[in-house]
Amino acid sequence: MPVLTTLLDRLRRIQPPPGAAAGVLAVPSAGDELAGEVSFLFSDLDELEQQRQSLLGAARSDATKVEQTAVAERNRLLTQAHEEGERRAAMILDDRRTQARRRTCAMLAEAERNASQIHARARERIPALVGEVVERLLEDSS
Repeated sequence: MPVLTTLLDRLRRIQPPPGAAAGVLAVPSAGDELAGEVSFLFSDLDELEQQRQSLLGAARSDATKVEQTAVAERNRLLTQAHEEGERRAAMILDDRRTQARRRTCAMLAEAERNASQIHARARERIPALVGEVVERLLEDSS
């Protein structure tokens, strides 16, 4: 108990009050049995140590529960975020597919209009072209 010895030595250097109070407030001397002088404190210290151990055990138990709860919450949030991400990805893919279908339909409609215009022009020009071809054939045969 070197700390206790140091404390008692410091207290011995202080002058006790004069008179009867000096007997009540006397500091144990270095030659006395130190453990005997402070043994009345040991039961209190043991009780405090037991309380400390109990509080420390309760705090560790609470910390474990808090950690387990936090891990469970983290896992729940990760699962929820993963599901939300999948849902949003599916929505984005659906939107993009819809837009692609619309563009495809628009492109097909434009191609159909272009084909119709070409076909109409061809119907208009074919008789003149046939006439020209026949005329050249007749010229070559003569």
